[in-house]
Amino acid sequence: MIHLPAMAGENHPQRQFLGVYFVRCLVYGRLYKNAEGTAYEGNCPRCGAHFHIRIGEGGTADRFFKAYCPPPKR
Repeated sequence: MIHLPAMAGENHPQRQFLGVYFVRCLVYGRLYKNAEGTAYEGNCPRCGAHFHIRIGEGGTADRFFKAYCPPPKR
């Protein structure tokens, strides 16, 4: 009998996230729900800009968004 090792992330609850296209950096990424469950947070994988999206009444059920990182400083 062959026993395979568990895949990474197996037996772990999946974290809720929003898919994000970071328009200025031309890259996709994710913002994950924070520990308090009050917002989705994360950074652009290319420039590191931080994003904080609140969760609340009257929001949307959409799971994918566009975000605009700040332009580079000159």
